[in-house]
Amino acid sequence: MTESQITTEANNVTPPLKNSTAMKCIAVLIYGPATQTQDLTALFGNLGNGHYLTLQADGGKCYVAFGTLAGTIDESATGNGATVCFPIADGQQLPVRPVSGNERATGIATLVNYNILHYKGATGAATGYLRMYRSSLTGNQDAGVFGAP
Repeated sequence: MTESQITTEANNVTPPLKNSTAMKCIAVLIYGPATQTQDLTALFGNLGNGHYLTLQADGGKCYVAFGTLAGTIDESATGNGATVCFPIADGQQLPVRPVSGNERATGIATLVNYNILHYKGATGAATGYLRMYRSSLTGNQDAGVFGAP
């Protein structure tokens, strides 16, 4: 995706569109103190088209991180290890654009998609809802690109 297309997506914010059998735009996940993972392609289909997702914590702070495989996150982790995560305060939104890229940890470039969402509430906290919706289109697209998986 070009810089111009990314800018167009960021400036073309869409409302949360009601789901149908042919189109999926909104998802709500329940979170608690244990790490959970969700493959976003199972919820929304292809994410490689550059659309933004808007995430919102509802009912308490939610911690998130995107990855390539299921795993755990820890809200008290520090540094830059595999379990560090990012907070979304209760009632706050975080716009994101899932990405892919080459990882070279083994010396061989491997193309990966960061479409696995890791999410959790704080240890000891009650449950909450992580609400999300696909929130952008390019100028020449319509909601038809939000096809159901």
